[in-house]
Amino acid sequence: MSMDLKDRCIVVTGGATGIGRSAATELAARGASLAIWDIDGAAAEAVSATLRAAGSPCVGLGVDVSSASQVADAMRCSVEFLGRVDGAFNNAGIGVPTLPFDQVDESDFDRIVAVNLKGVWLCMKAQVRHMREIDGGSIVNNASVSGLVALAGQGAYTATKHGVVGLSKTAAVEGAASNIRVNAICPGAVRTPLLRHLEQAGISEAALAAMSPQNRIADPLEIAQAVAWLLSKQSSFVTGVALPIDGGWSAQ
Repeated sequence: MSMDLKDRCIVVTGGATGIGRSAATELAARGASLAIWDIDGAAAEAVSATLRAAGSPCVGLGVDVSSASQVADAMRCSVEFLGRVDGAFNNAGIGVPTLPFDQVDESDFDRIVAVNLKGVWLCMKAQVRHMREIDGGSIVNNASVSGLVALAGQGAYTATKHGVVGLSKTAAVEGAASNIRVNAICPGAVRTPLLRHLEQAGISEAALAAMSPQNRIADPLEIAQAVAWLLSKQSSFVTGVALPIDGGWSAQ
């Protein structure tokens, strides 16, 4: 295992399950120190305890990323624990019921925008302001393949993820002069709790797999490895990218 993230101090949001947990595990294995944020603080601390037992400096924090005050507090605690934050994977997100966009309840729409889009904005605001003080860093935002293409019945989710792509590109342009890189990843179907949510809504695993030419579901590790690369110095000239990790789904 490459130690290409040794001495890096990284925040992972939505880090207790799925892609976030896999990313946290991969980043720690590559030498990073971590602050794991999750709406479920106990679950975040449980993941952190596992990584600490393996020798990685790590703290778990309960954070609702749609709350400006909670994000500010979590950033302060993360800097206190880590010493600095020079990397971030903004992964926290939620889904909504699979419905035509005009049938989605306003409360559901407001909540998904608050978490998936406003949450990324709030986290990046705190991260970028800190990174300007420490001469730079790297941020990766999880935009999903829904940031590139549409999926019927997922209009609200798709809107937020397109927004994450646009916000990431803007932050990349604005952050370049401060040595801050910002990229988005756009995973297709990945074996996570969100996949089970879609299956419960009547979208089968086979149907999701068939959306990509590779005709399979990704393992979270495949996404985590791309995140690790984007956070490392190996991608030092990569910024403003929305990287598909979707088995060719968005290429069609």
